Amino acid sequence: MLLAAPLLLLAAAPLLAVGSNAPVRSLTTGASPSRAPDTSTRPLPPSVMRGGHVEYFAFGSNLLQSKVEGRTGFPVLAKERAVVTDHRLAFNMRAFPPLEPAMASLEPCAGESCEGVLYTLSREAYEQLWRSEGGAARRPAYEEVVVLARCRRGAVPALSLRAAPAARLRRDAPPSRRYKDLLVRGAREARLSAAYLERLEAVRAVRPSPAVAWLARAHGAVAVLCFRIGLRRLLAPLRCLLYFLMYSGQSRAASIASECLTACALLPTALIGVCIRALFTAVGKEAYLTFGPPPSANQSNKKAAEGAA
Repeated sequence: MLLAAPLLLLAAAPLLAVGSNAPVRSLTTGASPSRAPDTSTRPLPPSVMRGGHVEYFAFGSNLLQSKVEGRTGFPVLAKERAVVTDHRLAFNMRAFPPLEPAMASLEPCAGESCEGVLYTLSREAYEQLWRSEGGAARRPAYEEVVVLARCRRGAVPALSLRAAPAARLRRDAPPSRRYKDLLVRGAREARLSAAYLERLEAVRAVRPSPAVAWLARAHGAVAVLCFRIGLRRLLAPLRCLLYFLMYSGQSRAASIASECLTACALLPTALIGVCIRALFTAVGKEAYLTFGPPPSANQSNKKAAEGAA
């Protein structure tokens, strides 16, 4: 892996070119924040539209209204508790182990049920939300599905999100402690049932030690760079190994062994990542090594207005 560092930097040379104005793409969406694709005219199932607005069923971190409004830049028009039957809350959307191993997904499962929040959003707000979840990517990590959300209004058709086949793990992985805490906070805010809240609190989560977290963030620079230059599959074997080494049980000895082996696995790419980040920072291109959903157009306009003021 260390021998591959010069080749990686050579492939990234166009990004390092002084004066380059290539757009910074989001790792989540694959799109430029300043050149978001126009998704407002794409067709949506008529059944999820109500008075020109979109019905959306949230079950993950979007249980928190502040998350939805922060991602979209628009206010929520209405919300209420809802349940989707014959589906379960899964943690099988591949993410970034060991920091964020898996994200939530709504998976079909006979006899199970998933509680959540049914939001009514403007069309613009929903499109920004979909984009923040990776909808602008060539191959989004989520796919939109229509579900029946049962609430006080009855069975309401709504859009929700399921891990896309290319990003779907064969079995659930433990979420991070940070992500699990967001879901628990959201469930409390939405006043979901006590039984469902208890199930969420019982989900085993992982929280790597500060040392492993530092190595993972340094490794992240390599992961982001590989994405930028079209080599996202290069680190697939290492990612599989990191999933294999994860441990969320109670054994202290097993936890220490998992941490040590994970640190050893991350060390080579972490060292490369430190060098890459230093180089990109030196030429003022550190933004190319950041990842996450791009800001919504509404948020960008607000920031521009604040800057002008």
